[in-house]
Amino acid sequence: MVKRVLVVMAMTLTAFGAGTPAAFAEVQVFSVHLAPSGDADGSGVAIIRIDSARGLLCYSMVVRDISPPTEPAPGVGSAHIHGPLPVTGIAIDLDTEFMATGTDVYVARDCMSVDSGTIDAVLADPDLFYVNVHNVEFPTGAVQGSLG
Repeated sequence: MVKRVLVVMAMTLTAFGAGTPAAFAEVQVFSVHLAPSGDADGSGVAIIRIDSARGLLCYSMVVRDISPPTEPAPGVGSAHIHGPLPVTGIAIDLDTEFMATGTDVYVARDCMSVDSGTIDAVLADPDLFYVNVHNVEFPTGAVQGSLG
């Protein structure tokens, strides 16, 4: 009986393309612990999923014990992935809209297209990139965490 169940599971995974290594290689998931960078008691977590074949980045973030996340400057979102490119240091503007879910707790999630050169750079060396969440009180970042 167990052997039959395993065979059915293997057939199902193969039918959906999950049985090939290539199906797994095109998607990278990063679990990022967000620690204080400006706000001493701030914290959070971000899950970043990059699908290089589709040029898609999806994220889910929860931050807590910080003031509401806001744009540090007009036209610049409240959360970014920073890194060595471009010169501004903002590799990917997450165009984030955080929603309050409790006292000093904010949640954001979305998917966005990202150019292949940026995706390749992030996947080649994730240690060089980090998530940074800004607010009025800490415009350079309230909490942040490395992808690597």
